[in-house]
Amino acid sequence: MLSGERGDDNVAAAIVFSAILLVAWAILQVAVVLLGRGVAIEAARDGVRAARLPPVDTAAAASAATGYVTRATGSWLNNIAAHAGTDGRNVTVTVTGVAVSLVPFARFSISQTSSGPIEELQP
Repeated sequence: MLSGERGDDNVAAAIVFSAILLVAWAILQVAVVLLGRGVAIEAARDGVRAARLPPVDTAAAASAATGYVTRATGSWLNNIAAHAGTDGRNVTVTVTGVAVSLVPFARFSISQTSSGPIEELQP
């Protein structure tokens, strides 16, 4: 720089503004993933509640879990699948999905599992 010339602050401002946008973008992506995890675990718990009373119906548990995710999310959780199983004493429901990605070509898979004992009705 020659004496008397002033530096260009636009470059520094653009760098700072870009950094702020990148941080905001990352925070938003983390929020979407965490929200998806929360919905998935609640859906799995809902599925377990649906299947704990005899006779155990794992299809109803998976359907209840999928229905919960569909009601609770818009289009920000995709490829939703719920799988339920029992070992005769416990019911286990696993809900999987993919969170919407704000990062091109990135995939954020979500999987949450919940289990609970089958209720025994005593006369």
